[in-house]
Amino acid sequence: MSGTSLDGLDIAHVRFDFSEDKHIDFQLFNCKTFPLPKATFDRLSNIFKLRAEEIFELDQQLAVFYAGCVEQFINEFEIDRAQINAIASHGQTIFHRPDLGYTTQIGCGTTLNYLTKIPVIDQFRQLDVSAGGQGAPLVPLGDQLLFAAFADGFLNLGGFANISTQIHGKTLAFDIAPANLPMNRWMNTIGQSYDANGDLARKGQIDQIILEYLLQLDFFTQSGPKSLGTEWLEAHYLPSFEKLNVADKLRTHLEVLKTLCVQEFERLELKRIYVTGGGAFNAFFIELLRNAYTGELVIPKEAIINYKEAIIFAFLGARFLRNEPTTIATVTGAASALRSGILHDFQGLLS
Repeated sequence: MSGTSLDGLDIAHVRFDFSEDKHIDFQLFNCKTFPLPKATFDRLSNIFKLRAEEIFELDQQLAVFYAGCVEQFINEFEIDRAQINAIASHGQTIFHRPDLGYTTQIGCGTTLNYLTKIPVIDQFRQLDVSAGGQGAPLVPLGDQLLFAAFADGFLNLGGFANISTQIHGKTLAFDIAPANLPMNRWMNTIGQSYDANGDLARKGQIDQIILEYLLQLDFFTQSGPKSLGTEWLEAHYLPSFEKLNVADKLRTHLEVLKTLCVQEFERLELKRIYVTGGGAFNAFFIELLRNAYTGELVIPKEAIINYKEAIIFAFLGARFLRNEPTTIATVTGAASALRSGILHDFQGLLS
């Protein structure tokens, strides 16, 4: 799993046990994050400036990087290759325009399959978009089938913040707002990769005019299903912050995020929120949330915070191999639940 925040490739080694009564157990054996090479990070950060052929080249470069990380992971943790059913690879989202009928994740699955000699499932989103859905979020399926006992709402603070829950037996989920992605970009301008613990944001001041303007953006007033992409961030969100110093950018952004999160918690009448993603380590933001929200915030152990999305995409891969749906229509807005994904298996190991 490599998210929009570009903080690295997360690999999780997971086993799933599916019982006849539909109960699902999972065991996380090993997990590790591999930082993106600087040249790759820089190209992904400037994806809109690349020519078409440079994007295709990057697609292959990412696949080679992923394959190297997989080999290192297998060797480091002494994993028996014969026990690996498949690699479920989300890839790196570079374009996401479901309104125009496409979503693009790179990190070529065919090349990854060839280099590792392990079957690969990727492209988990496009079929849903082709069926009229948002192609996102996909994690709520795992939230409800693997983690439902822990909370009634699930907040993921990745590049974008999204929420999932069940209302009257139906799963509801959508993106709330940008989260780590703009913060990491601003921190990069001062030579840091992220705002550790939210320490710099804590020193900043809220720009009330910008805050009030951003809270009125069309996306924030729409009901779901809805999802965000980097294109929207570039066009509608980041320009408002241009004249602020970094600390004030961070503080104003966190106020936007806090306000919108609490607004959704209250609208959905959620009592217990399970918080994961890199933003769960932002002590200042968690403090802001706790001061504004009357319910309970559950912060799980570090491995789950960091690797829940990787675990769930492994779960989607397992469901794909079992010929089970990997999407929820009420979440994405597609015509139906779908077995979305593409299998790459040039050796025919799964046939």
